[in-house]
Amino acid sequence: MTKLDFEVRMTACDRPAMLRRALHSLQAQSYPHWKAVVYDDSSSPDSRDVVEAIADERIVYQRNAQRLGAVRNIDQCVAPMPVFGGDYGCLLEDDNFWFPNCLMTIVEYLKDRDWFIIQTNQRVHVEGVGLRPANETTRSGWFPVGRVEPHELRAALLLMEGVSNSGLVWKLRSKSDLRIGDMVAEAGLNEYCRSLLIATPFLYIEEPQGAFTLTERSESARAGDRDRAVNRGVQSIRASLLRSHGEPLVRTADGIALRRCMASRLAESLAYCGRLRWAGVRARGRHSMVWRAFAKGLAIRLTERDPCGGFLASGRIAQMPEARP
Repeated sequence: MTKLDFEVRMTACDRPAMLRRALHSLQAQSYPHWKAVVYDDSSSPDSRDVVEAIADERIVYQRNAQRLGAVRNIDQCVAPMPVFGGDYGCLLEDDNFWFPNCLMTIVEYLKDRDWFIIQTNQRVHVEGVGLRPANETTRSGWFPVGRVEPHELRAALLLMEGVSNSGLVWKLRSKSDLRIGDMVAEAGLNEYCRSLLIATPFLYIEEPQGAFTLTERSESARAGDRDRAVNRGVQSIRASLLRSHGEPLVRTADGIALRRCMASRLAESLAYCGRLRWAGVRARGRHSMVWRAFAKGLAIRLTERDPCGGFLASGRIAQMPEARP
């Protein structure tokens, strides 16, 4: 196989110590063929100082001309066009970091197939505490190991947020455009919407290749989100999926819920979207829970503007065959 060049797109926003750690984890990679660009959305020069102090010619610093916010800064990172003429793009946010063999592991998988999108699993890191036990990861149990079909990803959206920005790898110069655009402002809806742009099978690597850092909400990308807006957006996305794919998608979600022991959570999700019949079948006698979820879902539909309405109606959603049973 010919040599693969990786373009590592990095976000930075007023977290210089975390950015330094992320950059050091990049420099420690056992696979050497990479270049990185740091898109700085900070209000101070601290991130620039970190990059200049490291003084690695493979790392380019770029300050945003104006503050973009977390969603738009990530959006420019996942652009399908190469910056340095590379083969694959990777997203590494400043609060996260990679393990030394991350890129080498991806290269080994790419020897067998030319995947357009790859999602790696990550361990959970608590800032100031360290890594949680090895069995605590961000994606274990949500996706089948190896090839993930689009309908499996969309079924997972009935229970969680889909692909993770962290650990996302995509082939450059391909037709896959994972940018969301300006129609959805809440960071908590970012990954749900990005998942809807995927209509081809992707590779899920179960062995964690890095760490996702848990931080206080005030220091995270979700600091400016309104919870009600995020809840209404999630409801809108799930309702749209149920209208498009119906019961076959719910049956696929049953398998995910079984793996995760989350039958009640799926029932609540369905009831929150107004699907009482499907929710009741999965409630296992907990009908009061179903009715409470239905009432909350109805209330938020009546009182909260749908933040995903424009995105869902934009024609950006990737078309795919009906979900299989």
